Amino acid sequence: MKVLYKCLILLVSFSVICAWFKINLDSPFRGGGAATMLEEFEAYGLNFNIMVMVGISKVTTAVLLLIGLYFKEKLVVPAATVMGFFMLAAIYFHISVNDPIIPTVPSTLMLISCVGIIILNRKLDLKS
Repeated sequence: MKVLYKCLILLVSFSVICAWFKINLDSPFRGGGAATMLEEFEAYGLNFNIMVMVGISKVTTAVLLLIGLYFKEKLVVPAATVMGFFMLAAIYFHISVNDPIIPTVPSTLMLISCVGIIILNRKLDLKS
C-alpha cells in the first residue's frame, strides 16, 4: 500500500506541474475547445488573473505533496485535500461548458487519486 500511496502522490504532483508548464500547448484535454490554458479559462468565464492565481496555487500544492512525501508527512493530507477541491472545481467547469468526456477525464482521475492519497494516508497511519 505504501508503494501505491507514493505513486499516487508522484502521479498527481508531476501531472499538475507538467500541465502548468505547458500552458501554451494544445491538448485534447483542454476544455471549451481551447488551444491554450488562457483560452480554456476564458471559455469558463475566468480571466488571466484567476488563471495565474490557480496556476500558482496548484503548482505550490503539488510541490507541497512532494515535500510531504519525502520530508513532512503532515503536509500530504492538507495538500491532497486542496488539490482535490481544485479538481472538483475543474470537473464543475468542464460540465458547465458541456465538454465531452475526454477533457473531463484527467481532472476526474486526479480527484480520485487525491481521495486515494487521503484514504491511504489514514490507513498507513493506523498500521504504524
